[in-house]
Formats: sequence, C-alpha cells, structure tokens
Amino acid sequence: MPNPRKPDPNRDVPMPAPTWKPEPIEEPDPEQFPDETPLPNPDENEESPMHAGSRVVRPCDA
Repeated sequence: MPNPRKPDPNRDVPMPAPTWKPEPIEEPDPEQFPDETPLPNPDENEESPMHAGSRVVRPCDA
C-alpha cells in the first residue's frame, strides 16, 4: 500500500479507449416471435382451488 503522504504518479493517467466494438442488437421480426398463450387467471376460474389439506386420505387395506 503506498504511503498516503506521497502522491500516486498513476492517479491522473486517463484510461485508454476500449479496443472492442459492441455487437449491434438485432430484434427479430414480430412474425417470428414464439406463440404465447396467456395463462388462465385463477380468480376467474369457477372451480374452487385445490388445497394441500383437502386430499382424501384412505386407510390401507391390509
């Protein structure tokens, strides 16, 4: 660790410009998007929700 009383000679050296070029982002055509089916809204279902505790447990026939 450098002594805090001595100035760092590399402190004010600017960073070099990047040499890489970013690849352009290409958006696919809207006709190529995968088909998306909407999920059913559980609030609009007419069936009552299935709860974990509502299973019918039958004794084993031994």
